[in-house]
Amino acid sequence: MKRITSILLILVLALLVFACSEKDDDPTDVKVWGYQLDQFITKAAVAAITDGAADTLDLRDLYAYEIVAEDGWSPRQSVNAGYDLAWENFSPHYIVPSDGNRIWLTDPKLPSAFKVRDTAEFRLYRKIRIDTGRAIKDVELGGLTIHQIPNWDGITEDAVKLSELLACVASYDSLSVVCFDGYGEGKYYQTEAINDGYYLLNTERTIFPTASIPNNMKKMKKVAYLRIFGATLNEHSYVNADRAKADLVVTRPASFESYIRTEMQTGE
Repeated sequence: MKRITSILLILVLALLVFACSEKDDDPTDVKVWGYQLDQFITKAAVAAITDGAADTLDLRDLYAYEIVAEDGWSPRQSVNAGYDLAWENFSPHYIVPSDGNRIWLTDPKLPSAFKVRDTAEFRLYRKIRIDTGRAIKDVELGGLTIHQIPNWDGITEDAVKLSELLACVASYDSLSVVCFDGYGEGKYYQTEAINDGYYLLNTERTIFPTASIPNNMKKMKKVAYLRIFGATLNEHSYVNADRAKADLVVTRPASFESYIRTEMQTGE
């Protein structure tokens, strides 16, 4: 009887070892953790580079985001992408350390080029959105021609021409210059004023050196987008801002211990 019991015990132990071995070899049984990208770009860090704004303001919508690998590659270099991501298209995705610090996308419509492996850093570039009602373009200000003009204090400052933001627009009736908080909606500029206008890159203001417009339309702060009315479009490819002149560079953390992790779905 004891011999039978011993044999049964050995068989049970063998089955348990076999089952554990099968489980260990099954990669789908191991939890995979990801860290959502929005937590690496803080409101405070972005506010600090935007006109010294208060860190209570969420200004992350004002920037485009480049994902850069350790070898310097980014989706900018892909024929299937070639551009940086707006905040709403960047923030929902995850970096997965156990998958070689690869980016896992939550939006299947994004090109696979954005599944960057060996992610090393995120680079931010100030942008202004052009909304024609039929198309939306995010224009990185650092990719435009830089002019030096006197700012509101009479000090020479880098600026871009408002008219050069509209390179994708052949003609239009009027437009609104809208700030990050929505101020500017319902105020309309004509072509003559826009052709005279600049956006100051350091002090984050518009300036119209000679145009005759109401005072409450001259100094628009932290502009988010231009809303175009009656636009006729043309083909135009905007240039990405120079990587070396990024407004902010955020490196991948050495440890993810202090960040919120999410269990990733790995399929069947």
